[in-house]
Amino acid sequence: MHEFVNVELWRKWREEAYARFKSDIEIGYVDTDIVDLIECVFQTDNYFTTSSCSGRIVVLDAMYPWLRDEAYIVFKKHTTIEVNEIESLIYTQRPLNRYWLISSGPIIHFVARSLEAAMELIKNVRSMGFKHSGIISLNPAGVVVEIISGTWTSFLLMDSEGLVVEPSALSRIVAIANEILLEGKRRLNNLKTYFCSLPRR
Repeated sequence: MHEFVNVELWRKWREEAYARFKSDIEIGYVDTDIVDLIECVFQTDNYFTTSSCSGRIVVLDAMYPWLRDEAYIVFKKHTTIEVNEIESLIYTQRPLNRYWLISSGPIIHFVARSLEAAMELIKNVRSMGFKHSGIISLNPAGVVVEIISGTWTSFLLMDSEGLVVEPSALSRIVAIANEILLEGKRRLNNLKTYFCSLPRR
């Protein structure tokens, strides 16, 4: 079932997306632990990716952790963090609003060659722990599927008046944030195993 999607448009988009992916690797925009997965995706007959994040830990300066406007990332890593990295931030500067430590799992946007392929992808990734996944766009160039692991948590560290957590609790907060990040990475590895086992074009 490829009727909805114009396959030539899909292939053209795939070529452009792959060229951009290779360029982004060169300039360091791609998370290193997701490169092998994306390479495998591009080698399949029915899918490619347009954007991806392998999971990250950030400190966000915002009134609430879900805000995007009037929110500023003041710290970001795609690997596990150390307590001293957070201490060096909260003990040297105060937020405009509040400092939230946020640990979140992978988010990847796939473009499927057909609606049937998109539905097959959603079914498979949900069984791997990417429960918050679904179609976000339908157009003649492809069916865009967003997959999200759902591994996410936030901790309020500080407001404009000072710390709102005990300094002794920071090590536990960091440990939990790292646990959540690593669970997302584990699910990402399952996704890589799945895509790298599919027939290559």
